[in-house]
Amino acid sequence: MDDSTPCGQRERRKRRERNADQLRWIAQARSLAAAFDLLPQPMILLLPGEPVRVWHANAAARHWFSSQPDLRLRDGALMAGPTIAPQLGEAMNRARALGPGHAYQVNLPTRPEATAATLQVLEFGASADLPVGEILMFAVHLSASFERGLHRLCHEFQLTRTEAETALGLYSMGSVDELARCNGKSVHTVRTQLKAAMQKTGTHTQARLVALVANRLAA
Repeated sequence: MDDSTPCGQRERRKRRERNADQLRWIAQARSLAAAFDLLPQPMILLLPGEPVRVWHANAAARHWFSSQPDLRLRDGALMAGPTIAPQLGEAMNRARALGPGHAYQVNLPTRPEATAATLQVLEFGASADLPVGEILMFAVHLSASFERGLHRLCHEFQLTRTEAETALGLYSMGSVDELARCNGKSVHTVRTQLKAAMQKTGTHTQARLVALVANRLAA
């Protein structure tokens, strides 16, 4: 039986409909990712499963997660430390049980201070032919001290936000290599950003920069 038969025509029509659905899904996904990238709030889109895969992380999220010792983005997955993983898993299950349109609030015991976050299911279509049917949005609510520290570093020393975030990342993680790896940057790039931060703050060494950051966070 060839494609000239009514059965073949129906099959071609089904393929065209599936392709149209996938193209609409791709356009919707790209628009959502582009919108997220403009937001200053750290936000990641997750694919529930084991491990929890990261479908998209905006720039603010990549910076923020790079400074977290207990909650990291690694190899395309969200990795949680042993003290956080149970609570995060429970929060994700609760958010999925609530379904789209309902946000679930959670406080995760991250260091140096707890992280407030919102988890919410986003529906991307019900068809099994689409690439992803369910996405979980993970939005971080930055603490007042974190934002205050960033603002003080930028305002007081004329640091760029990236330089300030890199300085905060070094304070939290204590290692240039680890900071570079978790942030998806080269060690050279991180060292260049830290060098600029040290020059602007007049600290000249990483240890003094870390001490200055600790002082600004505590104040």
